[in-house]
Amino acid sequence: MLHTTLRQIEVFVATAQKGSVTQAASAIGMTQSAASMALADFESQLGRRLFDRIGKRLALNEDGRVLYPKAVGMIERAQEMEQLFHQIGRAVNLRLGASSTIGNYLLPRLIGQFRTARPGSRIELEVGNTQQVINAILRFEIDLGFVEGPCLHADIETIFWREDELAICTPPDHPLAQPGVATLETLRDADWILRERGSGTREVVEQLLTSQLGEIRLAMELGGTEAIKRAVEAGIGISCLPTIALSGAVERGHLVAVPTPFLHLTRSMHILLHKQKYRTEGMESLLRMCQDAVA
Repeated sequence: MLHTTLRQIEVFVATAQKGSVTQAASAIGMTQSAASMALADFESQLGRRLFDRIGKRLALNEDGRVLYPKAVGMIERAQEMEQLFHQIGRAVNLRLGASSTIGNYLLPRLIGQFRTARPGSRIELEVGNTQQVINAILRFEIDLGFVEGPCLHADIETIFWREDELAICTPPDHPLAQPGVATLETLRDADWILRERGSGTREVVEQLLTSQLGEIRLAMELGGTEAIKRAVEAGIGISCLPTIALSGAVERGHLVAVPTPFLHLTRSMHILLHKQKYRTEGMESLLRMCQDAVA
């Protein structure tokens, strides 16, 4: 006979996310004593301790980490059951993570369209580099991740989304901005500004450039596309950035996108989700909208 309750599972999930029973109780509207009792009963029924105490925080142990994705899935299924007979296009809560190009230039418009179709929906978007998005997926901190380049982690499902064009950019007064000056040799001799390591843009650009140019001279590493654009404008070096991120600066005359027909500067964007993550109706709806946007 099953004695586990959804409330016990909810306490377990909230404690795993918050790192303390007190904060978990506050998050789900319980008293601290009731939450502590629910968690103790849950562990007793399973015959397993699920947390290690590290200082003042509770951290999932090996058994807890095995159970956590299944518990999250049960809570999400229960929430979906409660909403089952609500109106079509109901409001949903989704947590997204995206690398900077996608998070800054592509997702805001899609999120706006999604919220127009589903008024009242709450979308949390965390923007970081590709490795940070992958880590958030693995920790079940976000529902969907959007990254540039591939992800080969065995626990993550990778869905191809769209192609993305890159371009080499310089300030208007740079010698390479003049027609016909850019060659493999002149690009190889230039000073380059790239994203930080761990960035999908950095990984892809390095692969594309080194495979076609060989070693390049790295003058500076910066943690964001906008910072790189400002550094290029200041004459510190040249860079290779997504065309979608360059369009405004090029139109204003602050940067030049250098024609390089002899280079192949294309990468793929992907949508990520954990293989153990239950796909809610809201997640499926956003996935369809993203895929339809490039169909």
